[in-house]
Amino acid sequence: MILVTSAAGHTGRIIVQKLVDAGFEVKATDINPAVTDLPGIKQGVVADLTRADQLDALIANVDSVVEIPPLFVAEEADIGRYLTDRLAEAHKQFIFVSVTHPILSTLRQHIMKRDIEEHMIYTGMLKDYQYTILQPMHYMHNFNPNVVHETGAYNIFYDINTKLSYVAPEDVGDVVVEVAQNPEKHNKATYELVGNDYASPADLVALYNRLTGEHAVAKQVEMTTFLNQAGIQNVYSRDAFRHLASTYSKWGLDGNPNVLRFLLGREPTTYEDYMKQQINF
Repeated sequence: MILVTSAAGHTGRIIVQKLVDAGFEVKATDINPAVTDLPGIKQGVVADLTRADQLDALIANVDSVVEIPPLFVAEEADIGRYLTDRLAEAHKQFIFVSVTHPILSTLRQHIMKRDIEEHMIYTGMLKDYQYTILQPMHYMHNFNPNVVHETGAYNIFYDINTKLSYVAPEDVGDVVVEVAQNPEKHNKATYELVGNDYASPADLVALYNRLTGEHAVAKQVEMTTFLNQAGIQNVYSRDAFRHLASTYSKWGLDGNPNVLRFLLGREPTTYEDYMKQQINF
């Protein structure tokens, strides 16, 4: 059985479904009770990953773990290190869904993942356990064409002219399946998962308008307004979002698609194809 954490989130749901479709018995966990309703899973468990007793119970009867870290949680690095230690002791496979460029010091969630990756690597040089680090780029699902259709705008918290690279969460799910099916082949590997597109929020809206014939606009929302509208009140999370906005607005974020292309055995999903798949109107 394979455990997937943060399984009720957007990426988590896709990875769970990919694993189910590939024939895996999946235990899915999330703090969100909706995790128990995911189709095809063997077991759904509502759990708090900051609790050691609940983590121990989650991994007790599984062979592998796919950790999608909880979003902007101050204990993120501690959770990852704890999982690493327990899985290494039990000689179980650990697939860690990190981020592209965890070395970037202006992004708090990247620093957390860098620390987890470091601990995984040091531990792997001492103990016999299989691990793989996946480093996905900014997910395509952050642009929701159906919301843009309803509102006439893509509201985002960073500069609308800053360019980023992207990756389709379905492509990440395909890689997770490949790694889970072939743990020896991918043991101790670190893979950047980056698609071909390099575009700004304004570029994405222009693509959306071309596909739909609409006249949507990209709008930068003031950060405090964005955080309040999104219901984000945790002080660590708010600060992490501010660092994210500042970094994206100043530098953007990019990467190279060669590794993802190699792992998929095909071209990565384009933003145009992804958007066409997501349009439901």
